[in-house]
Amino acid sequence: MVELNQLLLEFEAHLNGDAVTEEWKGPRDSWMSEVSAASNEKQLGKLLVELEANFQKQAVQSYWKRIRQSWVEECHIASTLEKVSSLLLELESNTTWEVMTDEWQQNREKWVQQMYDFIE
Repeated sequence: MVELNQLLLEFEAHLNGDAVTEEWKGPRDSWMSEVSAASNEKQLGKLLVELEANFQKQAVQSYWKRIRQSWVEECHIASTLEKVSSLLLELESNTTWEVMTDEWQQNREKWVQQMYDFIE
């Protein structure tokens, strides 16, 4: 569980300022604490939705609009590490390169492999 929490924090840390709304700056620190302390999949799913809800429109591919509602619903009912991991991967794969830090491109492959470790 803790490792997935860290992977979520790592993804969020590589979002640049263009990725999220101005309002995200306020709750971000408490969100990070909640992610670190999350002890079950339901909590992580809720926190994943909270992060995505603060994304700017240009932070995600246009396709995201079509799948977002079902993605949010799945996050709210996610009850396994595999499911939360796949939902985080889905969000990451729909996030545009423009809103990710340059370091993300170098770190992404390792991060994705760690995410797949939860699914396999």
